[in-house]
Amino acid sequence: MFTLIWSHQAESDYIDILEYWMNHNKSNKYSTKLIDEVEKKEKLISKNPNIGSLSEIEGVRYILIDKNFSLYYRINDDVIEILAFWDNRRDPDSLSLEYKKKP
Repeated sequence: MFTLIWSHQAESDYIDILEYWMNHNKSNKYSTKLIDEVEKKEKLISKNPNIGSLSEIEGVRYILIDKNFSLYYRINDDVIEILAFWDNRRDPDSLSLEYKKKP
């Protein structure tokens, strides 16, 4: 099984989105659903990292959390680096991934 590491930006965006939905809905129901889905996808990719679709960025894959969100990641030896927690409704050209390319 692979170890998962979240980039600072991915973790920050994830927390911001969870907080947004808690405030927007005045409930944590949707945020709890997202957390559950993220945990399921983390387990899935830690067991089978190639399950995600290839992105347009070399060496980077993504997996849908639900129709609105995706996790972008790359495989680096026995570590999966989560590079972005992405809201799929945003302009895809604004996706900026925080990572260093493998040597």
